[in-house]
Amino acid sequence: MNRLLLIAAAAASLFAATAAHAGPFILAGTDAEDHGGFSSGANQDGWFFMQRALENIAGGVTTGIKTVTILGSTGNAATAANSAFDNSSLVGLGWSRVNLAVAGFNTFFGAGGNLGTGILMMDSGANITGGVNGTNFDTHATNIDLFLQAGGGLFSQANGYSWLSTLISGITVSPQNTGGLGQGLAITAAGFAAFPGLTNQDLGTGPYHQSFSNYGALTLLAMGVGNNSGRDVIIGGRTGSITTQQVPEPTSLALVGLALAGVALSAKRKRA
Repeated sequence: MNRLLLIAAAAASLFAATAAHAGPFILAGTDAEDHGGFSSGANQDGWFFMQRALENIAGGVTTGIKTVTILGSTGNAATAANSAFDNSSLVGLGWSRVNLAVAGFNTFFGAGGNLGTGILMMDSGANITGGVNGTNFDTHATNIDLFLQAGGGLFSQANGYSWLSTLISGITVSPQNTGGLGQGLAITAAGFAAFPGLTNQDLGTGPYHQSFSNYGALTLLAMGVGNNSGRDVIIGGRTGSITTQQVPEPTSLALVGLALAGVALSAKRKRA
């Protein structure tokens, strides 16, 4: 099985200590919906990654609401998201899913940070049939952040991320062309700490479409290799909202150690 994107699932289990109200989130430049499927009774490849991401995020949600809300996805995007949830361990743990149409966004997000759900799930926009362009979330960015502050979770893929600029001043989201061999992802030190035994070979050579820079204190989980070496493709956090993590917060020595490992790796890569 090609597990190109499995490292992103590390985001939800990466941090050993969490605040009382701290939403786990994964921000990926991937379009896993378009590179997977369901066969032999299980999700495969990109869809398996999506399943693992939801399962890991769920463990850090503190809202007490066991619902995954799939935001606006239709067609192939909805098929992949539904399969990721329906074949996950969350079903047996009492979770359910809701598919929310784009037309319902204003009412849904009008509740502020108390959205009545546990996890928000955004697809990869124009990279998948039935995807939702990230501009649809621009006016709701603050409420998404408030939701995370209240203990909700978020899993987002390459939808353009225009909404992130509201939460992280100066962030840059760059398009990537990763076609061809040797364009996979490499696990960072933080990723290895989260998934002992996982190797770079496990990541495969599947594509991704966006990378991040100037993203403050969020943690880098996976970066590009080959012609896209040095691109930060998957980032995440679990100790607060997206906005509050622009400045590192006091936490456990375990978290500090992981953060320092990520910084050291980044510095080494830049010197290379």
